[in-house]
Amino acid sequence: MLFDVLFFGFPLVLCICMGAHAIREADRRFWMPAFSFFSYCLFYLAGGRDVILYLTCCLCMMGGWASFGFGL
Repeated sequence: MLFDVLFFGFPLVLCICMGAHAIREADRRFWMPAFSFFSYCLFYLAGGRDVILYLTCCLCMMGGWASFGFGL
């Protein structure tokens, strides 16, 4: 499903790439983004997928209300 590729696949690839970059460059500043992406992937696997899917469906059903400030 494209939803899983977008919200799980890309962060997982970025996590692996940032971790590899941190090891290759021996630079500690790349570990924080790698850990953040890894934490997000764990959240996604632990049930965050349902939360993100629910919020996405809510935004779609609201039309433009959420993004345009209730028509103001």
